[in-house]
Amino acid sequence: MELHNYIRAEISAGAIRHNVATLRGLIPAATKLCAVVKANAYGHGQHLLLETMSELADFLAVATPAEALELRNLGYGGELLVLFTACTDNREPHLAITLDALVRAGVTVSVASQRGMDLLTKSARRVGERVKMHLVVDTGMTRSGLPSADVPAVVRNAQMDPSLELAGIYSHFATADEADKSSAKNQLQVFMETLSAAGIDKHSGVIRHMANSAATIDLPEAHLDMVRPGIALFGYQPSTEMHNRPGLQPALQLSAHIMQTKQVPAGTRVGYGLTYEFDRDSRVGLVPLGYADGYDRRLGNVAAVRVGERVCPVRGRVSMDQISIDLTDCPEAEAGDLVEVISTDPAAPNSLEALAIAADTIPYELMCRLGARVRRTLVE
Repeated sequence: MELHNYIRAEISAGAIRHNVATLRGLIPAATKLCAVVKANAYGHGQHLLLETMSELADFLAVATPAEALELRNLGYGGELLVLFTACTDNREPHLAITLDALVRAGVTVSVASQRGMDLLTKSARRVGERVKMHLVVDTGMTRSGLPSADVPAVVRNAQMDPSLELAGIYSHFATADEADKSSAKNQLQVFMETLSAAGIDKHSGVIRHMANSAATIDLPEAHLDMVRPGIALFGYQPSTEMHNRPGLQPALQLSAHIMQTKQVPAGTRVGYGLTYEFDRDSRVGLVPLGYADGYDRRLGNVAAVRVGERVCPVRGRVSMDQISIDLTDCPEAEAGDLVEVISTDPAAPNSLEALAIAADTIPYELMCRLGARVRRTLVE
């Protein structure tokens, strides 16, 4: 029996296909595309998009071992990169179990230190399988990765280890989504110099990759052997500062239904803290959606939704499970009517980009927060 769902996200497979084709049109034919589907495919639903992404991408990448093993359990047998690297603590047996599971599942593992590589070697020997690894280089973001000076020695050690296959080497941009590309270009130069010092070039058989969505779009010199788009796959520009803005199509539409309407006189205040006061006799709609579902609390009094063709402001604070909207200029709206919470139209006042600006955040955060109560459905 299928129960009533108050909130529904429709995910467009057609938009995803369009976005991948658009990105592939920006990169050389020989350059691979690694679709980053971490964080439940940026909130869109990893299980829903697995078939589509498997068909369109050369690689998939996730953040955590659990995400990687979930993809394998869902039946994905293709190239799969886990971005998190091994971290040791006083519970090393638990880490060994995790690494062994990744090796058995044929997952490509990221390595950011000689110690991490040693642990991976032990795991490969325990399991009796040769494991693919990608080496992570810190080129200036000061996040995960080996210092450039350490890379040649670790590369040599990896190439001499029969349990390991050095299948790739990569880094990550800190500022490729900014208008000023000087820092990003400096990172790329550091990466290329590091590769040269380690004896790795386009003929080495080692996949060199660094380009995220922003660099895929704005820095063609960073395309190398593979690109790793994330947010652009789902139809959103990496930032408002991009030099190029290819015609991406947002893949997610979020909707709910009006649960109740009521007439209130001028002077009525609404929501926790009573932060909004109606300055005229008004009609209020209650929508069963709140911050527990990923609708940011900062959107209270600043966001809008659409009911039919009408734009209806959000009034008062966002509650855990509900928001109030002003239906005064939408007198025909009744309980049960559809409310478009997030639009696929980039120009709409309730587009993800517009909501991110209203909440003083970025689209990434809003989409990744979509909660478990949101029913996700794949549409064409």
